[in-house]
Order: sequence, then structure tokens, then C-alpha cells
Amino acid sequence: MKLFAHRGWRAGAGENTLAAFTRAAAESGISGVELDVRAAADGTLLVCHDPPPVGANTLTFDAALAFLSGTNLELFIELKQRDIAERVIDRLVAAKLADRAVVFAFAPVARSFPWNAARAVRLGIIALYPWTIDRAMRAYAPDVLFLGWDYRAWTRVAFQAWWSAFPLARLARRHRVPVVVGIVQRAADLDWLRRQGVHAAVTDVDATIIAAIGRRGPAPPGR
Repeated sequence: MKLFAHRGWRAGAGENTLAAFTRAAAESGISGVELDVRAAADGTLLVCHDPPPVGANTLTFDAALAFLSGTNLELFIELKQRDIAERVIDRLVAAKLADRAVVFAFAPVARSFPWNAARAVRLGIIALYPWTIDRAMRAYAPDVLFLGWDYRAWTRVAFQAWWSAFPLARLARRHRVPVVVGIVQRAADLDWLRRQGVHAAVTDVDATIIAAIGRRGPAPPGR
């Protein structure tokens, strides 16, 4: 199971920054980074989860790609706004990162993706609830399916209860699609997901997660 660092390393101070991406690139157990992209008022593509305050020194998407192109990190790129997907994809192609990137979003944003065009970059969708998965797969035929929970403890408990009864590996085989799960904050949850056989997990990396990775050894070459 591949591990992707949530917002570059972990949510909070320093998220979606070059410093975060640098830390992820230095950790042998991390396969890639997840980052958020939205457009500023002037159209500039920015790497940030929420709209930045006026005058904030926010990382541009072009600067992020310039750095990431010099690493081996794979990229999960969540779009936070409609109608920027084609610009993001064009930038990824120009930076020669298209082959190791997935562009994804929640359904309201993902509806604006170029689903019917030839896919230069893999496209994914976040399914909020298990009963919406079949509809999303029929409507979009995504290359990657994203599932998971948020920071409320009950959502993690509910997710694990449901997918313990209906295994995620079976879901992936049925739809012939990689399944990615986030947001993981506990080593025990990583262990559970490994047993479920999912393709990748998006995790808030901290000392506990790093220790859990270390106990299993570094990722194999070519991960």
C-alpha cells in the first residue's frame, strides 16, 4: 500500500508548501504527496486548501511543479474549484508529470472535468457515501476512486464498520479501479487498510506514522 502525505506533510501550519514537499521527498516510506489547487482572483493557480488571505505569500502551482519535477514523488491533486481542470492538466503535461499524477475532486467540482476527452492525466472522484459509488462509476468511469473519513472520530468508525462488512479489495476488483483512502491519522488505521488491500492511503504524517513506516522498512525500489 502506497502512502501519500496529506497536503504535503500534514494539515496545519506549513501545509501545501515547498517545505512540506521537501520533507515528504526525504522520507523513504512516502510514495507521494496530496495537494490542493484553486485559482486566485487574477486566475493564478495556487496550492492551498482554502482561499488565502489578501497579500498572503501562497505557493503557486507552477512553483510547486518546478520543485516536484525534481523528485520521485507521485501526485494526488485535489481541485477545490470548478473549471480549472484543463489548465491544471496542461501544466502537468508541460512539466512532464502527467504520468505520475491523479487529478481528483468531490463530485460538484469533478463534474467539470474533461471526462469525455482523451485523458492525458488520470482522473479521480471522491465518493462521500458507499451508496453513491455505483452511480459515480457509471457517470464518470474514473481512473481512481477516493474514499475515506474526515477529522470527526465517528466518521472513521462508521467507515471501518461498513467496509469491514463489504471489503474494499472486493470493491476495487468489481470496478477494476484503484481505491485510495484518507485521511489517516493513526498507525492502527494504516494497518487496517493494509489488510483491506487498498492501493494507497492519504495520511497526516507525524512521528507516529513515521515510526509505523520504519517498523515495516523502506518502500521497495520503484514503489
